Amino acid sequence: MSTILLYPLVNCPVGCAYCFESPHHGNVKKYDMRSMVATLKEIYEPKNDSVIMHGGEVFSLPIRDFKYFVHNASQVARSLSIQTSLVGLTNEHVRLLKKYNVHVGISVDGPPELNILRGPRDPEKNKQYQQDVVSNMAKLQKNGISFGVLSVLSKVNASKDNIEKLISWYKSNKISGRFNPMFCPVWNNTLSEYQLTPDEAKYAWIRLADEVLKDHTLQWLPAREFIDNLFGAYSLSSCIVNRCDYFVATCRAILADGSVASCDRTFQEGYYLRNNSEERKHTRSDMLSQTECAECRYFPICGGGCPGEGDDGDFRHRSYFCEAYYGLYEYLEDRIRGLMPNVVLSIDREDYYNEYALKGRYNQWAEKMINHSTWHHITNTKKQSPCSQRQSPCSQQKNEHGDHYDDIRPDHGDHYDEAKPHDHGNWSDHGDSR
Repeated sequence: MSTILLYPLVNCPVGCAYCFESPHHGNVKKYDMRSMVATLKEIYEPKNDSVIMHGGEVFSLPIRDFKYFVHNASQVARSLSIQTSLVGLTNEHVRLLKKYNVHVGISVDGPPELNILRGPRDPEKNKQYQQDVVSNMAKLQKNGISFGVLSVLSKVNASKDNIEKLISWYKSNKISGRFNPMFCPVWNNTLSEYQLTPDEAKYAWIRLADEVLKDHTLQWLPAREFIDNLFGAYSLSSCIVNRCDYFVATCRAILADGSVASCDRTFQEGYYLRNNSEERKHTRSDMLSQTECAECRYFPICGGGCPGEGDDGDFRHRSYFCEAYYGLYEYLEDRIRGLMPNVVLSIDREDYYNEYALKGRYNQWAEKMINHSTWHHITNTKKQSPCSQRQSPCSQQKNEHGDHYDDIRPDHGDHYDEAKPHDHGNWSDHGDSR
């Protein structure tokens, strides 16, 4: 599975503090809609691809151009999503979203007091922005438009002091969501005071996962994805654990001129072109399997994490948040084995990735998992966290992940492509459903 991002614009009027897109991207003044749609028709594979409109703020497009994109893209794709901060939402947008059954992913980090890193930097404009977000979310709900939320975790909303408020907001409003750890753009390390440490990110992810295990109706990612990955009967999700590479990324972006680029998380370092060679596909993960991630219990379903989070600011290294990846997998594994001591998980077979995940043989894996009593040997890999080998904390700050949310079977790291509507609660500033 893979994601195709439509980038009709790359500039954005929102002005979030940690935006990973380079300010230079705003220099793009024109976009060729016909070329972009033609490219989409050429590269889209119905069985494999999800399509998301992104590229700054999609509601900043002239309404006729927005209509052109949703109309033509929906003719090509089996489902179409957008990622938005809800800035500029109008009644005409709402009509078009309903007409073309466009799924909406909203970029918001919680109630207004936890969402302060998003929106304009001017305090008064930010206050108005927060009010608009709450109002527009209510408008979507009133019109029956399903949506999910992407939240970037920082010390503002995911510290031990604040994460309970974030959880309460999500639960009281019945939101499906994705939670990504924030990392600073390479051109702006002034936000380092807000970035979670790997240990803090681990705590936040596990705390969120704990709620997921208490309530089976919560569709919170990456906890749900990591559970699926441990069972191994579905495609590996999301792309952050799918052995992605800067030059052969799972995600593809169609730029303003119709050309195909790599994942948008590579743009801030000036990487645009992609290499489609199959020989190149696993270069990074192959190196990590013999170096930093050697002997790691969860490497088959992690692959070193997202290259955009590379330790020491280098995409060739494992993720700076390795400790959080490992910690969440370990927590979920222990809970699963506590309920099913004899279960066979993906990490119990050395050949799982190469023989099943890489070849898409998930049905065959599911049969083996069910009939595991016929197996004569199960490999037990020593539980040793590669994070324990870290000599010193990484001092260099990382760039923030892209804003996309994809519910149920997420392919890319953070976009929204919902398969069924959600029962949303009543919106208020503090997530109170009263």
